[in-house]
Amino acid sequence: MKRFATVTLALMSLTVIPAASQADLTETISGSCEGGQYVASDFTINFTPTGGDFNAGTGTATATITLENTSGLYPFQVPALGNPIQTSFFFNVPPTASVAMTDASILAGSSIVSTGTIIDGVPIPPGCVTLIADQSQPTWYVLQSGVSAGEYGIFTSGLETSEGIKAGLVDPEVYVACVAQGDVFSPLVVAGRVRFTLSLGNLGTTLDSAEDFASLCSNPAGSNDPFAFAAKFQGTAVDGEGSCFIGHGCETIPVDATTWGAIKAIYR
Repeated sequence: MKRFATVTLALMSLTVIPAASQADLTETISGSCEGGQYVASDFTINFTPTGGDFNAGTGTATATITLENTSGLYPFQVPALGNPIQTSFFFNVPPTASVAMTDASILAGSSIVSTGTIIDGVPIPPGCVTLIADQSQPTWYVLQSGVSAGEYGIFTSGLETSEGIKAGLVDPEVYVACVAQGDVFSPLVVAGRVRFTLSLGNLGTTLDSAEDFASLCSNPAGSNDPFAFAAKFQGTAVDGEGSCFIGHGCETIPVDATTWGAIKAIYR
């Protein structure tokens, strides 16, 4: 009982975190799972250089990646159709770069919904709480290296839920004032946004802004186009028994010399 009471307080004791600066890159990953169920995820990346010499390959930076599931609402129906739960986000950094996750925060306005479960060894009681300030939950998520996104190739990095489907993201429309509007097949979900903070090191000019993430490509086998980002959705389809990967194309646009000070390459 003492452990259980501590968790309840943890959900309600909130730490205010300063708002992120203006997003440097805003994109959407979208597509359809097998069977035609639409899924989507909006993400923003902020990039702040913190030191070193990017021209010498010793640059350091802090990057934040904010995710929101925007798949829309699949209302209650028979047979039950699972609302998509985003459990992973894949991206690339240069081969020589170092990357570490220093925080994962559920942002104010998001709802944490539990049917009663345990995560990171801590019981989470049944209920729903809508956050009035950002809440840090770094043990609910992990940074993986060298992860596969099926037909979209091997990515250098992936941000994933730490215990399978638990603490995955659902579209905020699925819970209105903490009342479910459709079926969700997970014991713990976040209806809202999660912001991941990354510490980056050994950076060169191939990654010295948020826009560069969009041109670091994952090259799948075969004739498919390269991808810069991908996402995994679970709990889809009838009775939540489906899942799918969705990719986002890799940009190969000319570099703007006025932005970079010098042309880094004819094409990224």
